Amino acid sequence: MAQISDQEGPLYFWREFEEPYGFMSQWYTSPFNVDGITYQTAEMWMMIEKARLFGDHEIAKQMTETTIPSEHQRLGRLAKGFDRGKWNEHKSRIVEEGNFHKFSQDTDLKRKLLKTGERELVEASPSDRIWGIGFGRENAGENRKDWGENRLGVALMNVRGRLRKGVK
Repeated sequence: MAQISDQEGPLYFWREFEEPYGFMSQWYTSPFNVDGITYQTAEMWMMIEKARLFGDHEIAKQMTETTIPSEHQRLGRLAKGFDRGKWNEHKSRIVEEGNFHKFSQDTDLKRKLLKTGERELVEASPSDRIWGIGFGRENAGENRKDWGENRLGVALMNVRGRLRKGVK
């Protein structure tokens, strides 16, 4: 098994069950509490906040009744009043905020994230060019010039920096 260390080069992660960096996945189970609501995953937070952003409190409520990330994702796509421009304006902040809660409330996960040092965090999802890079880890390096946005990786690096500095 690979070790989490301060070596050079990007750290690639994608699925929640993949070691050693699956803990950075939005679907990784790591319950955290905000305003009396327990979120099972950062994906749950993201999708509930998406529904709230568009005023769909019924869909948000339905999401609190399941712990399955794929169901949160499905319900999030049903949010009424979706506005792509508004979502694009808020989505990175929402994901960063959810991950801040996730990592600040779990000392083991916080330690693991901080142990990544200053390395670039990269969601190596071959199918997602917004939150990930659009390439799997096996061919990510050779295709760097064609990477997608890696918004999740950027959010996690921001969270890591905030945790290191003690910034909320």
